Amino acid sequence: MRDITSAGVVIAVIDGPCHGADLERALHADIRVAADSATFSAEGVVDVASCGRRLAQLLGEARAKEIVLGMRAFDAENALRLGLVTRVVPAAALAETARAMAETLAALPPLALPAIREAVRAARELTPDAALALEHRHFRRLIATRDHKAAVAAFFERRPALFTGE
Repeated sequence: MRDITSAGVVIAVIDGPCHGADLERALHADIRVAADSATFSAEGVVDVASCGRRLAQLLGEARAKEIVLGMRAFDAENALRLGLVTRVVPAAALAETARAMAETLAALPPLALPAIREAVRAARELTPDAALALEHRHFRRLIATRDHKAAVAAFFERRPALFTGE
């Protein structure tokens, strides 16, 4: 397993066994993409409580317990079905898929990406009102940026926007 960081977003690229410490690392990525030959297991996890908490946030309590307490191993298709990974591709296409994902992220507005990451992560812990307030704070800040003005102009001119992070 390796990580690719693009525009501050971490993509876990899982090309084989994702067990123990690799599973813990993968759980902290924003996006997880796996080869169809990848396997997953909590066996060998160093911090079982932290891994279980993160799995519970991602998959629900019952599935997290089954994985952590039962040390259940599973394949990439089951990881996709459970929601642990966002995409499964043939092993031969994994590097190209990860590269394309990184390029797509790099073309997005760099100021908006951290706001999106924060809002999505906070949504599972905040009340709906608090999540909406966080979203509005980000919106008010981002609407005043040069990148927003560039995006609006590009929209009306029917061309792709170029973002500078300003």
